Amino acid sequence: MATFSRDIAVHFSDTDPAGILFYPRYFEMASALVEDWFAEELDHPYHLLHRGMAYGVPTVSLDISFSAASRIADVLRLTLGVAQLGKSSFTLDIGAVCGEEERFKMRQVLVYAALGDEPKPTPIPAELRANMERFLIA
Repeated sequence: MATFSRDIAVHFSDTDPAGILFYPRYFEMASALVEDWFAEELDHPYHLLHRGMAYGVPTVSLDISFSAASRIADVLRLTLGVAQLGKSSFTLDIGAVCGEEERFKMRQVLVYAALGDEPKPTPIPAELRANMERFLIA
């Protein structure tokens, strides 16, 4: 089982007036992590997926819990693994730690979909599925 990780520094612009990371930034960080995973590990960068192939991976659901506050200059390690892989949907477990301290855990369900006026779930292509399988959490 492989995981995909990225270190992200918390900047002043990420924090609220109390100096704590503004929680929507976690969603932006997780979204960037997924986009990087698609480009670097799955060989399906978003710019080709969306524009060239007319497919996307919209989020169906998110479940997140926060464990501790993050502050300016913290370096967060975000990690992603595939919890479930269905015909057209997949579930990701994403988490962040700072050192040994957990900051958040997220479960995100996405669906592979043909884009258009009404996005339509579509089976995940075999090559993409095979690349995702390497990240399945046992």
